[in-house]
Amino acid sequence: MEGFFCILLQMKRPTIYLFVLVYVLTLLSCANVEKYNRFIETPLAVEAMQQDINYVEHNLWKMHPDLFLYVREDQLKGKFDSLRRAIRQPLLPNQFQLALASVLAQVRQGHMTLSPLISKFDPKGKDKVRYQKSKGPFSQLGFHWQENTLYLSKNGTLDSSLVAGSKILYIEGIQPQNLYTKYRPTFTSDGYNTTFIDQAFERLLPRYYQLELGYKDSISVLFSRADSTYQRTVVRRFDSVDTKAKSGIRTTVVKKVSQPDQKKSDQKKQRKIFGYNANLKRMSKQLSFPVKGDSSVALLKVVDFSYGRPKEAYRRIFDRLELNSVQYLILDLRGNLGGRLSDVRELYSYLVEEDKFQFVQPAVISSKFNLPFYQVKGLPGWSYPILSPFIIPSAVVSWTKSFSKDGINYTHLTGSKVEKSKGSRYRGDLFVLIDGGTFSAASLIATNLKVGKRAVFVGEETGGAASGTVAGVLPVLKLPNSHLRWRFGLMDVKPYYQVNEAGRGVMPDIPVVRSVDDVIKGKDPVLDKVLKSIKK
Repeated sequence: MEGFFCILLQMKRPTIYLFVLVYVLTLLSCANVEKYNRFIETPLAVEAMQQDINYVEHNLWKMHPDLFLYVREDQLKGKFDSLRRAIRQPLLPNQFQLALASVLAQVRQGHMTLSPLISKFDPKGKDKVRYQKSKGPFSQLGFHWQENTLYLSKNGTLDSSLVAGSKILYIEGIQPQNLYTKYRPTFTSDGYNTTFIDQAFERLLPRYYQLELGYKDSISVLFSRADSTYQRTVVRRFDSVDTKAKSGIRTTVVKKVSQPDQKKSDQKKQRKIFGYNANLKRMSKQLSFPVKGDSSVALLKVVDFSYGRPKEAYRRIFDRLELNSVQYLILDLRGNLGGRLSDVRELYSYLVEEDKFQFVQPAVISSKFNLPFYQVKGLPGWSYPILSPFIIPSAVVSWTKSFSKDGINYTHLTGSKVEKSKGSRYRGDLFVLIDGGTFSAASLIATNLKVGKRAVFVGEETGGAASGTVAGVLPVLKLPNSHLRWRFGLMDVKPYYQVNEAGRGVMPDIPVVRSVDDVIKGKDPVLDKVLKSIKK
């Protein structure tokens, strides 16, 4: 799903940026918004949907490296056949998406997604600038989904009467429980764990409401608090002194105090090194000392493995740990959806006890020949001549990394060969915090640390499978008729250390689950549990 971070394994950074740039330009150069929105409301012919089903099934069987890990071949084949038989009348593209995505979810690979088409709004002239700087109603609210109930976890509006911890009963007359029932079959975790599901739905909730409601500048929300209910309208906030909310509350602009050029330069440099996650508005890698007056206990929060310069960032972090003679390091991987394999491998090189290590096994692939072509398969045809100077060398590199053994095709990845550990690596006690949001690359390092008996794990089962994940190269294919975008992995990526049970996440040594009250009040019983054990 879109919000998930994939592992980029094959391409060098400049090539990645080029491909991303071309992909973004492709999206921007699509047909105009009016035509796009009209397509969403146009039913697809039965024959067109049957062709798209055949397209997906053919490519899935051809390129997926471990398709039948969690589902039998006859079961999956039966699901596709049943879908074909069920489609006997025209459907809207997103109605078709619901049906097809539910079949793909049976594969139980969380990186594979079939995205719905979301209507667009294209403001003109001055309004375009205003909207770009504005905050939509959903972006001002924090959501927490637990035990089939939606809670307001954060109030980012100007209305102080919204109370964090309130239950959200309806948004524009739609119960969140109804959305869960409708969309839950369309996404999955890796394998059979359930801890990932609630967090995934929580993140995807604004998208689901947008699918139901379209583009909204305001939403009416019915809340429940204690024994009473109250209703509020949350409006878009424009970054303008003259803009007034519908409720009569005036948005204010706080004047930024100018900083010295040197300070701005230092901040920019810090963001480049440690990675600034603009969505979460915080650094990707944060080192702190949670016990006041005690520098022997350190907390390293890694939000993701997607931003920053990992070599320099981790060198600085672990130099500081050594400088402070840290004896207890707490690595917080909660909510970390993964990212670059080179990033997580670099972190692991500072944590292993042995002088040499191997982070992952060579990845299983379905075809050595087809792999490089599928890496660029999602790009438009007109881009191939332009990108040929990059595509051809990339294909050659891909082929040189691939090999066969016992009839199985493999490719080498970053970290699939034995390397030297860092001389300045951390050798003290290690605690790892995990939860359902620990996914993909974050689960790979969690497995190695757990099976290698390097750390004590606290929290709840990871959302990513301990046995590995199908990701690596993740092309996004546009279905020929419905124009739905389908993403799936081409590499079966497994950690160096293996587990016997497939389909479950990394299990905590000390299970601790945050309650709704903990989340709302900002309490952290997982971290508290570790700190108390250290004191003993």
